Amino acid sequence: MRPRARVVTIAVPLVAVACGSSPKAPAAAASSSEAPTEPAPSASAAAPPSPSAAAAPAGLPSACATNDGGVCGMDPGFVQRLCNGAFPDVALALFAPGLPFSRVYLRGDVDGWNADGGKSARARLRFEEEVLVLKRRPVPKGGIVVGAGGGYVVMRWDGNCYTLDDGEVLTKKPPSPRHAPLQWHLYDSGTKDALLKSPKVLAAFQRRGKECKGAMSGDVTKACEQADNALADAVVDEIRRGTSIPTPAKLP
Repeated sequence: MRPRARVVTIAVPLVAVACGSSPKAPAAAASSSEAPTEPAPSASAAAPPSPSAAAAPAGLPSACATNDGGVCGMDPGFVQRLCNGAFPDVALALFAPGLPFSRVYLRGDVDGWNADGGKSARARLRFEEEVLVLKRRPVPKGGIVVGAGGGYVVMRWDGNCYTLDDGEVLTKKPPSPRHAPLQWHLYDSGTKDALLKSPKVLAAFQRRGKECKGAMSGDVTKACEQADNALADAVVDEIRRGTSIPTPAKLP
């Protein structure tokens, strides 16, 4: 009998603030409790995104609404709506490489949650995982400030929102940033159709179908788990290459 593993999501992690920056990662993972507390470098020092990359679909932000501490953020009202719902297609659109929004990368593993509220469940964010900065959090009045400010509200590749402190992130892009687990079955048909035009995504999708036989979660084989991860990697790689998706059917 083939060994079985439990899989709930699709992916291999990846992740520091900036619109794009030069690679250099820490040599080894550190736990969040061991993370240094020095301030993160300014996002304004990072290299700009490629001008030839894809832009956001209609109805989604494509320019900085805030610029707190050199961080290109989004409209607070949009951020609140985004974090109060489930928008996996919107997450792919906002991670497009042509957009100016800042990115940060996890300094170490972190038990993530959203201190500002919202529907995102607690999750384990991984060392060197890439997340998108939605806005800068204000410095608490009358409190002790560690680092450059109050931290960030960020979004993972799966569309979930979390709050991170300055000491938990880096702005320098690691050589191979990780990403959050993804769930293919949650995407709109338009998003799936656009991604499946990629031979790499199509091959990974067909392999997953063969190995998982329609299973989305629960007890599956190790081969199915690996196929889940490969499909998520292919989706992220395709978005990073600049492949655009249509305007999601559901917007914040």
